[in-house]
Amino acid sequence: MKSTPKQNILVVEDNENTSRLLETILRTAGYEVTLAPDAEEGLRVLHEATVDLVLLDLFLPGADGIQFLRSRAELEADRQPPVIVVSATEDMDTLRPQLRELGAKMALRKPFDVQELLDGVSQYATKRSASLTAPAPKSTSPAKPARARTKAKSSKGG
Repeated sequence: MKSTPKQNILVVEDNENTSRLLETILRTAGYEVTLAPDAEEGLRVLHEATVDLVLLDLFLPGADGIQFLRSRAELEADRQPPVIVVSATEDMDTLRPQLRELGAKMALRKPFDVQELLDGVSQYATKRSASLTAPAPKSTSPAKPARARTKAKSSKGG
């Protein structure tokens, strides 16, 4: 297995338990993780650091996830990493078209399936250095293995 630079995932989540859970899942899978407790801090990180993907809660103090997506769309193109929404909203199915329009690649409802989350992160996390060279192969295995249905829950919705 060759060594590649770790991708940086920005987690914009105000619930500390959910934030820690996502951080643990992502670090265990080999990603760098940057945490932001609100949209304003998340946008600051986008301005200052290289981010390969954003995991975004919709219910945040101050500006919400929708406002974050709108502000992100106003940034320079290289400061607009893909976004996966991870939220406990009951209206996820209704919101999906609007979220897609605002740049979200995927929307997961809490409690989320850990493997589905990791599959989405793997699929959508940009590789800034790789984008200058040939695209990475999607998978080396011809068949997709069966996946365990592991549920991750947080103590507070959000």
